[in-house]
Amino acid sequence: MSLALAITPIVATAQSQTKKETAVATDPFVRLNDAFRIEYSKAKTAALAKAGPLIIVEGNNVVLLRNGQRTESQLLPPIYHSLKAVAHIPFAVFLIFSQSVTDRITDERVTELQRYRELIEGARADTYERGFTDVQLQRQQKIINESLSFFDAALKNRQVTDNQLTEFTRRMSPLLLANVDEAAQAELNALHSAVTGWHNQMSASEWNAMHVVIISAHMPREGEVTMQYFMRLLHEPFEGHRIIFAEGLWEEPKAIDLLETHIVDGGAGAAFFGDYMRMHRDLLSDAAKTYIEKKLFP
Repeated sequence: MSLALAITPIVATAQSQTKKETAVATDPFVRLNDAFRIEYSKAKTAALAKAGPLIIVEGNNVVLLRNGQRTESQLLPPIYHSLKAVAHIPFAVFLIFSQSVTDRITDERVTELQRYRELIEGARADTYERGFTDVQLQRQQKIINESLSFFDAALKNRQVTDNQLTEFTRRMSPLLLANVDEAAQAELNALHSAVTGWHNQMSASEWNAMHVVIISAHMPREGEVTMQYFMRLLHEPFEGHRIIFAEGLWEEPKAIDLLETHIVDGGAGAAFFGDYMRMHRDLLSDAAKTYIEKKLFP
């Protein structure tokens, strides 16, 4: 085959693609929709400028953006991380052995797990330096000691049964929940202290215009600690109005962009449908539900 013949189909394909792109670019409906997107972006920017102060919960910190100033406060104090780290030990033991229940643990796996055991021992030695109260310290030692006992027995016997694993997790449950209670209290106390201080600096109009964006992962969304706090504080019955949950949006600009979208779509929902939250769910949802139930699966 000649070079010219080989190139001809490639050229033809490129020309065809160019024609399609030209047609799309000149399509009046496409151009109209592009213009809408530009106006939508402008509306979002304008909405944020009028939104008032903004509190962002992100990772270890809670942030206030107000009058061009940024103020950060630590949300998760050291005791929170210490309680969490110890609570993760029996959880890790469960994860390690739940994947190989009744299977014999190999020599290679034993070597790997011995290294993890060394990490637990290091944590046990360090519990005295973590600021635990006497009651807390006794609990952390109990969690670690019982986890190590189970761990060592499993390695010695080279296997774990379902019943043994269940008995271990049930025994650990009240100890873990005690750590959870105290970690939640530590987080909420830190949050309440920061927010109360900021509240005292704001006028009533600023406070009433304030929005909150909570950046977090998917799993804790239901009943998330700071979400509960702000819903109670601001008397908001649901997420989506003044309180926005930015699921998985770990970059602050993306979380703020989500807030802009909520504000603009909320205003449109109220204007067109008398429901601020109507645009916070798929606009096609009601029509789809009716069509699916009556036509596709009557």
